[in-house]
Amino acid sequence: MIGRIKIKGISLETSGALFVGLVFGALGYKVDNVLFTFSLVLFVSAVGLLAAKDIGKVIKLYGLKFVMLGIIITFAGAFATYILTLMYQGSLDPYLVSGTYTGALTSSPGLAAALEATNNNPNITIGHAVAYPFGVLVVILFVHLAPIIFRIDVKKELERYRIEMGRGESADKSEGQEAKEKFNLLSYCIILAIGIIIGSIPIKLPGIATPVKLETTGGVLISALLLGYFRKIGPLSTRMPKEVLASFRELGLAFFLAIVGIESGAGVMEVVKQSGVSLMVIGFLAGVFAALVGFLIGRYIWKINWILLAGAICGGMTSTPGLGAAIDATGTDEVATGYGATYPIALLFMVIWTILLHTILG
Repeated sequence: MIGRIKIKGISLETSGALFVGLVFGALGYKVDNVLFTFSLVLFVSAVGLLAAKDIGKVIKLYGLKFVMLGIIITFAGAFATYILTLMYQGSLDPYLVSGTYTGALTSSPGLAAALEATNNNPNITIGHAVAYPFGVLVVILFVHLAPIIFRIDVKKELERYRIEMGRGESADKSEGQEAKEKFNLLSYCIILAIGIIIGSIPIKLPGIATPVKLETTGGVLISALLLGYFRKIGPLSTRMPKEVLASFRELGLAFFLAIVGIESGAGVMEVVKQSGVSLMVIGFLAGVFAALVGFLIGRYIWKINWILLAGAICGGMTSTPGLGAAIDATGTDEVATGYGATYPIALLFMVIWTILLHTILG
């Protein structure tokens, strides 16, 4: 209900669940972690399968630009965090700062890497908890406000995007074929299982002691994108009805955002009382700087369509709630293609920059 409230044409849509969750979290409510994982998998698998039909064409059209965006956006966030920390003249604990960076870019893998590298220093988690809501808020506001501030016609961008993807007269036929497709539970479970396996594989990087994992989110997204793109697993079809996937997406996102809010609400209030607003300022500004750098380079240097770029900024910020906001803001699931093309490399470099940031400041 809160998400449907419009102020000058702008509304939070499904993202309103996040703010309701923050209130309930501050009141002391708790949620089982199983429900969190279930909602996350439901949402990510749905957007991956919805976007799968375009991923091949996007890579052919834009090459490595989305890979570079993943590196640039995460680096911009780390750089801004470092500069802002220096402005506080070393008064902040470096562990808090590293956690703030992972929270500003809403990265759970970055948090896990930082915790492991510091023998589970509690200040890492505190910094993450303080910055996380602001990281989510930055992305949600950015994808809603950027078209207004930079005068982007979202409808024309969507039309241009669909032309780039080669849709036209054949689109109606394609949609007709999709309507005849039936949901295949076995195919869906196989996609999830393969994604969870991919996400659990540790990847060793030269010079970094902590192996990197894509985690459940990254693994299921890649599995859904690839298997959806190839259409089949042996005799089983991996193309699902759009209406069913859209329902999965909305249900998963609403639960996910509400749970994130509940889990963050109590911790944020406690830390705000203890540490003041400095960490919130760093988290907010680092998030804004990272999103803005990614937008300016993607939009004005590489001329990337806003439909793809909105998803890519969310992917570069590793922000699943941001992807939901981008879908709401553009009115199409097709933003998930840019998200999926950017997200995996952003996760990887998020971990790298987190470790480097902690090392430099420590």
